[in-house]
Amino acid sequence: MNSSQSSNGIRTSLIIFVIASIIGEVLYIVFTPILAANGAIPATASERLDQAYLIMYIFTIAAIPVFMFVVVFCGYAIARWRTRGRPTEDGPAISGNSRLQLAWIVIAIALAGFLYVVGFQGLAEIEAASPSNAVHIRVTGEQWLWDYTYTDPKYRANGGPGVGSTVLELPINTPIQFTVTSIDVQHSFWLPELGVKEDAVPGELNTATVTADKLGTYQVRCMELCGVYHSYMNTLAKVVSVSEFNDWVSSQPQAPASYGVQNLASQSLPPMALVGVGKQS
Repeated sequence: MNSSQSSNGIRTSLIIFVIASIIGEVLYIVFTPILAANGAIPATASERLDQAYLIMYIFTIAAIPVFMFVVVFCGYAIARWRTRGRPTEDGPAISGNSRLQLAWIVIAIALAGFLYVVGFQGLAEIEAASPSNAVHIRVTGEQWLWDYTYTDPKYRANGGPGVGSTVLELPINTPIQFTVTSIDVQHSFWLPELGVKEDAVPGELNTATVTADKLGTYQVRCMELCGVYHSYMNTLAKVVSVSEFNDWVSSQPQAPASYGVQNLASQSLPPMALVGVGKQS
């Protein structure tokens, strides 16, 4: 193949790359809201998850041309330089393009650096101290259930740990601080629609702060393999009005004192060997 044919092939590949990238971008922009409206993309119920989705959206837009570049030029290389049978001689020498290589490195560093900074900023917001009006909820994982204790002083009676429930009820537009732990093995507290995911580790307390901004009923899931019934470790999370929340929380019983944070260090935690052993009734 002479240099003229090679140049024409590269020019054609560039045209195909540009057209394919434009089509890919248009399809993504058009179909993303349609997929979201039909439940293919989980709904968002907090500003934090909206921000995470925006970052994913931007990076997908940036990734489509990269994907098309690799596919188109790999296809061009296969079509133009394929040989039948076993090659009998070495291929032509290949010289690099230092400007192109430098540009590729700079772009990759810029994208990774942007994601790094935004990620750490989001982590700082999640782990920030809760506002004065926040509702404090201790999340206790066990095989195979989530226990929720509302630990604010106004929810405590007779020195108890607070109001307890196996259903998570949250007031809308109110900061929530979760304190997450476990009494047996490691779990992971995940509320997808709110963008909250914290490990529940025996003997440790991990915190996450979030504000729910959409009414609805959602699912809390465990994202750490914790035994034979791991996939069934789901509980309901309800985001309700502030008045409905106040009525609900005032009607709930006090949680067992043994689940209190103040008693966590003195609890006898089961060994990790108990993972997979069914919980006895």
